[in-house]
This record gives sequence, structure tokens and C-alpha cells, in this order.
Amino acid sequence: MGNIGGWEILVVLMLGLLVLGPTRLAVVARRVGSMTREVRRVAGAFQEEVRDLVEDPSIEALARERGRRVAESIPEEPEPPTESDGA
Repeated sequence: MGNIGGWEILVVLMLGLLVLGPTRLAVVARRVGSMTREVRRVAGAFQEEVRDLVEDPSIEALARERGRRVAESIPEEPEPPTESDGA
């Protein structure tokens, strides 16, 4: 759960109890739990979609072909002239 320890969670819960009261704290806790679950579900689906796209062999072949074309279109830099000792 990150860098949040037991004491920090206890302090947040006590403050929530004082500010919201016992009934509203339960409602808010349920909403936060359902929102957290929904965010995790969406994030997991997004990660799976990106993973599928990255591992798609047709997309990889297309990217390699484009990279090859770009590499071929860039002219090589000429070597700088060297001074000859014959002068």
C-alpha cells in the first residue's frame, strides 16, 4: 500500500469519523472502495490492450519496415577530410 503505515491509516480514519460521523463515513468508505475497484479494472484493461498491441507481430513487422525505410533515406555523413603529411 505504498508508504502509508498503520498509524497513518488510523489517523485518517479517526479524522474521517470526526468530520463525517459514523453513518456518512461508511457510505464514503463504500464509494471510495468501489471507485478504487473501478480504477483498477480500467487500468488493468488498458494495460492488457497496450500489451496486446505491443506483442502484435503485424505491428512489429510494420514498425521494422518503417524503421528500415527511414534508415535507408538518411544519407551517411561523409568522413571529414584528413590532412595529408605530404605537403
